[in-house]
Amino acid sequence: MKILALSILFLSSFSACQSEYEPVGKHLETATFTEQISKMEDAGELPELERTDTIAGIDGDDNGIRDDIDAYIQKNFKNIDQQNAVKQFAKSMQQFILIDPGNRQAAKEASIKNSMAISCIYLRFSADTAYKTVNEIDAITTNTKKRLLASNAVDKALDGTVISEQNGEVCDE
Repeated sequence: MKILALSILFLSSFSACQSEYEPVGKHLETATFTEQISKMEDAGELPELERTDTIAGIDGDDNGIRDDIDAYIQKNFKNIDQQNAVKQFAKSMQQFILIDPGNRQAAKEASIKNSMAISCIYLRFSADTAYKTVNEIDAITTNTKKRLLASNAVDKALDGTVISEQNGEVCDE
C-alpha cells in the first residue's frame, strides 16, 4: 500500500506542478491516471503488475507466486538468501489471500506461515529493509480491489486470535 500511496502522491504533485515553460492550460492535457501508471511501469519506476479480475492472478510456472511478483523479486533481490526469503513471503501471501475466510483454522495456519516468512525476512535483511520489503510484497500482492478485499476478509476471520512470533527454523531455504 505504501508504494501505491507514494505513487498517487507523486502523480498528484507531478500533475499539479507546471513548468515555467509550459503554456497555460497544458496541465489539463495530462494523461489519465491509468495511462500515467502505465508510463511509470514502462519506465521501470513502478513494477509491472498483473491486474486480472481474479484473486489468484497468473502463475504460469505453478510455483505458488504470481508471475509478475516473481519477476519483481528476480529483478530487485540479487542475494540468493534474501531472494529465497522474499519468495517464501510472497508465496505465503498468495496462499493467505486464497484462503476461504469461513475456514478459521486454515486462516490461522496461513497466518502462521506468513509470520514465519516475515521472521525469515527479518533474519536476512536489516530491520529497515525488512520492514520495507514486507510492505512492498504485501502491497503488490493485494494490488487489485478483489485481492485486497480477500486479504481483509481473511484478516477479519482472524479477529480475536493470537499468533505468536515464530522462533527456530523459520526459513524454508
